[in-house]
Amino acid sequence: MSIVADQGTTSRADAGKPGGGRLPGDRPKALSLNRQTGMTIGLVVILALLPLVVGDSNYTMRLLVVSMIWGGVSLAWDLLLGYAGVFNLGQVGFFALGAYASAMLSENAGLNPWWGLLAGAAAGAVVAVLLGIPSLRLAGIYVALLTLAFYEVLSPLLTVGEAIGTGGKRGISPITPYTIGGYTFTGSNQIPWYYVALGLFVVCLIVCYFAINSRFGASFIALHDSESFAQSLGISRYKVSLMIVGVSGLLTGLMGAFYAHYTAVVSPRVLGLEVFIYLVIMVLLGGVGKFPGPAIGAFIVIFLSDWLREFENYRMLIFGALVVVIVMVAPRGIMGAVDSAQQFVRRRRASPATPTDVGRSS
Repeated sequence: MSIVADQGTTSRADAGKPGGGRLPGDRPKALSLNRQTGMTIGLVVILALLPLVVGDSNYTMRLLVVSMIWGGVSLAWDLLLGYAGVFNLGQVGFFALGAYASAMLSENAGLNPWWGLLAGAAAGAVVAVLLGIPSLRLAGIYVALLTLAFYEVLSPLLTVGEAIGTGGKRGISPITPYTIGGYTFTGSNQIPWYYVALGLFVVCLIVCYFAINSRFGASFIALHDSESFAQSLGISRYKVSLMIVGVSGLLTGLMGAFYAHYTAVVSPRVLGLEVFIYLVIMVLLGGVGKFPGPAIGAFIVIFLSDWLREFENYRMLIFGALVVVIVMVAPRGIMGAVDSAQQFVRRRRASPATPTDVGRSS
């Protein structure tokens, strides 16, 4: 978070602060509480009302449900990548573990699928913390390498784990759907699935929102901005990072558990490279460290991917080109581009009139 919305003079009281008047962890004005609140509420209201417009189209509703699932995952990953500065590349692994935990307990142990949501969230959080204990003692590229190794090893483990109920290469299918008051969720009616997905998506939005805008959030943002300064204030990089890794794993595992029952199948294919690339594009497109940008990026990527089905052989090539364009044209994503546009408008309004302008006006 290094974007400062307003360029102005630094007061005498602020002159001694690192970064020219902004302490590490301070929220830039371009990412103010009011804008985050407005965008979050607006996004939820639009999603809550969308079934009134597209509720008759099961296909569109499915795309929206999948978008909310991955929107929640992208928000959880952005907590680590964009705000805490933890380069964890094993996020899809937490998603898969949440899905497998719920599916295995539901099909092999007879657990109610609703409790499977908690089981999936717990699995994601526990594994994330266990992985974080050794990896967070490292720094930079070594954290990325260790978490990437976890991601790469997980698929073979699930494939050979048929004895413990993973289903091997075939995975687990079918998976028991949710039921409410005797009503069983079905694929022919997407409305119940949609509002459960919306509820879980809202949980991710709320948790990420308060994590970012709380004293806890200020701690890990400060560590990201200036680790030495934050540690001089008594903030422990290891403890704070471990906590945020656990929160991110919990939310990711929660969405993974819902995904398993929604699709009625879970297999090692969910750990494919294509899934990971999609997640990277979601976060990059929305804006790293630009809440709730990654969630918006998820909706764009899911609908764009569906639109590109006719170009199946070239779809990944097109997405690869999209990543290059994003990095070159809008490296801070959609939300970063919006910030830049707002700053430009403010500067234009605040700039004093030149003699030439005065002469033209007369």
